[in-house]
This record gives sequence, C-alpha cells and structure tokens, in this order.
Amino acid sequence: MGTQQDITGYIGEVIGQTPELRALARSQVARVPIFLTAAYELASAELFGTRLVIAFENEGVETATPTEYDNHVRLLEDALGLKVALGLHVVPSYVRNRLVRKGVPFVVAGRQVFLPFLAVDLKERQPRLHQPTREKLTAPAQAVLLCHLLDLTVEGAPLREVAEQLGYSAMTLSKVAAELQAHDLATTPRSGKARLLEFPLPRRELWEKALPVLASPVRNTLFVRGRAAARKIGVVAGLAALARYTAIAGGPLTVFAVWRNTLREALHSNAIVECQVPEDADAVIEAWTYDPLRLADIETVDRLSLYLSLRASEDERVQKELVALLAEVAW
Repeated sequence: MGTQQDITGYIGEVIGQTPELRALARSQVARVPIFLTAAYELASAELFGTRLVIAFENEGVETATPTEYDNHVRLLEDALGLKVALGLHVVPSYVRNRLVRKGVPFVVAGRQVFLPFLAVDLKERQPRLHQPTREKLTAPAQAVLLCHLLDLTVEGAPLREVAEQLGYSAMTLSKVAAELQAHDLATTPRSGKARLLEFPLPRRELWEKALPVLASPVRNTLFVRGRAAARKIGVVAGLAALARYTAIAGGPLTVFAVWRNTLREALHSNAIVECQVPEDADAVIEAWTYDPLRLADIETVDRLSLYLSLRASEDERVQKELVALLAEVAW
C-alpha cells in the first residue's frame, strides 16, 4: 500500500517536482461529505503554480469502481473549489485505464501518474512516463505465441510441424519465428536441418511481457442467421464464452468466433446470411484473424484469446470478470 510519502515521492520522480503537503483548514474539511473524509486523508499541495488537493485513500478502504472514483473527485472539487487528484493504493490495471479514459486525476506510487490539468508540464517529461508503442504481432505470430502459453506443444517442435498444427504454410512460420525473435519473445535454435522455437521466460512472465504487442483477434462482428452452421464452423466467444468461464450473464444471442477465411466461404455459400438489422439475427459471429478452433477449449474460445477480445470493454462487470478469467489460467 502506498503511503503519502511514497505517492508524493513518486510524483517528484516522474514530473520533477515533489509536492509539499499542507493540512486543510477545518472549515474546508467541514464542507466535504462525511463518507469521503472517512475514505480519504486530504492535503493541499502546489505543483507548477497550480494549487490542488491530494485525496490519499486510507488503508483498509476497498478499491472503488472507476465511476465511483470519478464521483468522489467531482464531489471533492465541488466542496473545496480546487482541483483534486486521488492518491491510490495498488489498483488493477483495468481500473487505471478506465480512470484515464474518464479523465480522473490520480497517482499510484510506482505505477502511474495521471494529472490531466498539468498536461503541458507532464508532456515535457513524457519519455519518463511512457515507452514508445511497440508494433503489434501479426495474427499468425500471436496464434503461435498463444499456443505456447496454453501449453499446446509448440516449444521444441520443428517449425514445419507447428505450421501444420495451426494451418499455416512453412514460409509463414519462418516469418513468425523471425518476428517473435525480433520482439525478444522467443529464440530459434536449430536441431540438425530443422529450426525450432524456444521461449526463454516462464509462461506467466512471457504473457505479461507480450501483452503490449497482443491485439484483439476480432476483425469485425456480424449479426447473422445460421446459428447451426455457425456452431459447426466456430466456437462460442464474447460474453457467451465469458459466461461459461465466470459468473457473468451472457447476452441474448450466442456469439461464435469463426476464422475469417472460413466465414468468407460460409457467407458465399449462404450457409450463413448476414442480417441488416440485429432483430432478424439468431446469432452473432466474430470474424477472427486466426483460427479459434486451433486454440479452443472444447467448444469455447481459449481464455487468453477471450481476454484479448474483451479487454477494451468499458463495462466494469466485464473487466472484473476478466481478472477472474486470468486467475484460472494454468500457467
């Protein structure tokens, strides 16, 4: 848990100026709703000529939702007439991402500083806050990496066998091997004439390292008629799949993940027909950039691909269940 000293010290480390804290006047604190004074320790500070209040979350307080944190900041700013930043303990990355999207100022010691009202000052120090965005993996490279993370016998196998396992050409796998090596995610030693794939990190560490370059496998989503045909060529995905893995409720229509190459053929033969309005549909199809059947857990998309397909969701219930989803992965 981050103390006030941890948080202010981290602000100084990131933006170059450590705020000096001062206690608020009793008259100011009296204007704050009681439930907020119970949840936060309030202190005033000044950064680059801007007066603000830092609301340090008290130890033992349960992590709030992004919407609740947003409301807390609004109430505090209304009561105090000053900009307010939250000083938080360690919170899940999806909560931090949602706070950024909502424009909620916050600091998590050792993790992240987001003070949008000091954007100019922060921008000058941007290289210390963010590393350059790395290019995403291609769909075949992501599929191969996920196969390994799911323990589907990729490591140590000749590239030719991996290609056959995933439905790719030998040339594609050669490019995949070079791509994974360029991202420091794998090495490609030789065994005789055959090239192999080896992954130097434990699976959980490799997943964490690869996350910035992994993308959602969903290219586009269609409302269709042809549920029976979709079930034959795809596997359950989206909220319907998340409902199978966690306690969340699925949507009104079952979602199926289908490799876009396979879907193209089904649409061409009219085995599946795209609907112009959702009300006419009996299923939803996600066109995937790689074949979900190759990685599927029986009739359901694999947990890691499912996580990647839903991690951009702004539904807080979905985000919480995605945490539970990853917790069940057998690394």
